[in-house]
Amino acid sequence: MRAGEVMPFTSMNINSVPETDGIYVIYDEASADLPAYIGKSNNIRRRLIEHFIGRGRKTIDLFTDQGHNLWFSFDYSNNPYGARAVALAKLSPAGQKKRKIQYLEDL
Repeated sequence: MRAGEVMPFTSMNINSVPETDGIYVIYDEASADLPAYIGKSNNIRRRLIEHFIGRGRKTIDLFTDQGHNLWFSFDYSNNPYGARAVALAKLSPAGQKKRKIQYLEDL
């Protein structure tokens, strides 16, 4: 798996992620592909595995328990608030297209 690629949140795909530090985004397909979680880790693969087996964020557990289809992506950065994280958050699992993000102040 390459950085910036959006893949289904499966054990096979997670195991193809490098064991390096960086940021990751988990998307919820049922919520118009919006990011369900954005995080950072010094070992992205290990952290995604923790989410996958239920030792991560409870939000992810709720989504999987309710049958939601989750997707994920990662990048080599240690800043979950930086430009790379924003770019990942705008990706859509549906064809990896960029979504238009509408900000609250624009409504």
